[in-house]
Amino acid sequence: MASLLDLYIAAVSIVFLSILGVIAGVAIPGLFLAAAAPWLDWILPVRKKRE
Repeated sequence: MASLLDLYIAAVSIVFLSILGVIAGVAIPGLFLAAAAPWLDWILPVRKKRE
């Protein structure tokens, strides 16, 4: 019975950590991208459409 509880706790921990990993993998690069956006626009300006 104790081993089933241990497996349950391990599964819940893995799910929780995977959710945190997905959030961190999206949020942290997004923060750096927002900070670097002005420099990226200066280095690689948007092409204007030809009329």
